[in-house]
Amino acid sequence: MLHSDFSLLQYNTFGIDEQAKFFFSFSDKQELAAFLKNEFRKDLPYFVLGGGSNILLTKPFEGTVIHPENKGISITEERSNDVFVAVAAGEVWDDFVQWAVSNNLHGVENLSYIPGCVGASPVQNIGAYGSEAKDAIYRVVCMAVEDQQERVFSNEECRFGYRDSVFKHEEAGKYIVTEVVFKLQKNAPFNLGYGSLRNSIDESTATLQIVRDTIIAIRKEKLPDPKEIGSAGSFFKNPVVPTEQAEQLKQSFPDMVTYPAPDGKTKIAAGWLIDSLGLKGFRIGGAQVHPKQALVLTNTGGATATDVTNLASHVRTKVSDTYGLTIEPEVIYL
Repeated sequence: MLHSDFSLLQYNTFGIDEQAKFFFSFSDKQELAAFLKNEFRKDLPYFVLGGGSNILLTKPFEGTVIHPENKGISITEERSNDVFVAVAAGEVWDDFVQWAVSNNLHGVENLSYIPGCVGASPVQNIGAYGSEAKDAIYRVVCMAVEDQQERVFSNEECRFGYRDSVFKHEEAGKYIVTEVVFKLQKNAPFNLGYGSLRNSIDESTATLQIVRDTIIAIRKEKLPDPKEIGSAGSFFKNPVVPTEQAEQLKQSFPDMVTYPAPDGKTKIAAGWLIDSLGLKGFRIGGAQVHPKQALVLTNTGGATATDVTNLASHVRTKVSDTYGLTIEPEVIYL
């Protein structure tokens, strides 16, 4: 369905009221293909917007916002302990996680309560509590914008990185995700070694539902509900630096929180960096660093995109001035 001069207020969790010149939602691949073939569409830029949980709208979008509304979760294959599940891009991510837990399938339980749609999970390589979407994604089914042909990306071809994938780089703008196939397990060890999980769950009595319920409780305690307070979750990425640099910083700042990262590098907790500077609760206009979680910037009511971008810039400058580190936004500015 196509709309013009469409308000995106209900399609971004920051609660910023900007408009799209056109807004198109599709419920199946045929609808999407027909739209992409349309000549008027080819003269305009486009942006795929699912749940809008990782977006900051900074101005009216002079093109077409494409919104997936296709639904469906189905088991396509079983191989011994592995179960392959195809999930439509328009499914709510957390609905899929609950489906997996209810069906006693391991692999995505640590990603409970992350907002957004399934189609965004491979693009962003969403992650939390020691897990990332890439750990469970088997393949990603896309439609080519240019010729509407189906293209299937294997896990390896997605070139997943920290909150990153091939869809943000050389394949950006070329494909629209229509379905994601996950490889889940009937039995698998729980991943409970991350932060507060370690002290919250007894591994000897753990179940998938207990892990999910615990993570939801932790997230609700630390993170604002975007239905009540506008936000896009974690606003910044954790900086990843050479281990030698991290060790030098820890000599000056021994309380700095760090984690091992791939390729012999170290991840530094951006939340700790911001919190250590006393920025929790700091605000510019209607935008505020959340008082409980320094990684989160919020719309306390009536915030403009300028308020949010100015606050983000202030935080980044303070971190850079004190620690010589650059913290990059995880949120996409549109």
